[in-house]
Amino acid sequence: MPTFSYKTRDESGRLVSGEMAASNKDSLASKLQKLKLTVISITEKSAPFSIDKFLQSLTKVRTDDLVMFNVQLANMISSGISLPASLLTLSEQIESEKLKEAVLEVYSDIKGGQTFSDALKKHPDIFSDLFTNMTRAGEVSGNLDEILNRLASFAEHDAELRQKITTAMFYPMILAVAGAAVIVGVIVSVLPPFAKIFLEANVPLPFPTMVLYNLNLLIRAYWEQIIIVLAGSYFLFRWYRKTPAGKFYIDSFALNIPVWGKLTRQATIARLSRTLASLISAGVPMLQSLEVTEQTIDNSIISKVLKDVYASVSKGETISAPLKESGQFPAMPVHMIAVGEETGALEAMLNKVADYYDLATEYSVKRITSLLEPIFLVIIGGMVGFIFASILLPIFQMVKTLKH
Repeated sequence: MPTFSYKTRDESGRLVSGEMAASNKDSLASKLQKLKLTVISITEKSAPFSIDKFLQSLTKVRTDDLVMFNVQLANMISSGISLPASLLTLSEQIESEKLKEAVLEVYSDIKGGQTFSDALKKHPDIFSDLFTNMTRAGEVSGNLDEILNRLASFAEHDAELRQKITTAMFYPMILAVAGAAVIVGVIVSVLPPFAKIFLEANVPLPFPTMVLYNLNLLIRAYWEQIIIVLAGSYFLFRWYRKTPAGKFYIDSFALNIPVWGKLTRQATIARLSRTLASLISAGVPMLQSLEVTEQTIDNSIISKVLKDVYASVSKGETISAPLKESGQFPAMPVHMIAVGEETGALEAMLNKVADYYDLATEYSVKRITSLLEPIFLVIIGGMVGFIFASILLPIFQMVKTLKH
């Protein structure tokens, strides 16, 4: 809990100052007013530097921890346990220190008189706009337990989708990293002694051996520059990725890559549909739902389409028309959304679209995995074969030289 310095005046007009711990400035002001003190100023004191706090600020709360928090909170509220008591109980079970601290601060804010959604809004790096807006809708409608259950279901779906995509890339990445490490190790450590023996014996090196030997000399001579160039390229890419033009170009490229682009589009449509359906079902106004959904989509191409949808709906027009005009959405989801708008069953149609594209994403993940594994094996096998050839060919060459 933060500490604040305050300056006040008592009933006689005398200046009274001091320090006090409180969940926030409003809570402290309320306490001081109850003591019949007139508040002049309240300033939060800077906490002393702590390496643990610094490292904690760099860490991110894992998706699994947030999913478990959503599910447990929904179950406790549905069981009739009060919100403050639920938060306090959950804070004792949470393993993530960052999430635990945030939950305790939310608990203190609620006890201080703030609403649940306002308390959550102070932690945007942990609780998304989707979570905050849906809890606000639950508070207004009086069905917070139902909203939390929907959030828990959404979080589970979203985490499962992300896990499928991560799993699809895990094995190929392990193969690539392990293969690159072995190849670099052979080039730097194993090949040079062989090449030196053959060069001293005046045996001409075959082409594969000469290529790898020169590569070894290049790495040994310029390894510092190579590391600097690689690191610089990485940070330059990250910087370019954050610029509007860079993000737009990279996202556009990602949507048009064969096979992978299809998976990206399917996963994005599934997330978009599920998010929008969850917000509408919670009673969040349509324009606000579209705005929150647009913020949850990481692809700038699809985000731009949602901005066009927002403009269309604000004019009293449909959602499906700008989706169709964008050319970024297949005909099936556009048609289903149009039918949902005409029949008043938009939420149900969005959920059906999300279910379909969840299933389509799962099949695409399996297809990509089945394609990437043999491709990586062939590439790494070819590299290993090239390295063996670079070692064995000089031996055969030396044997021929000795026979002559």
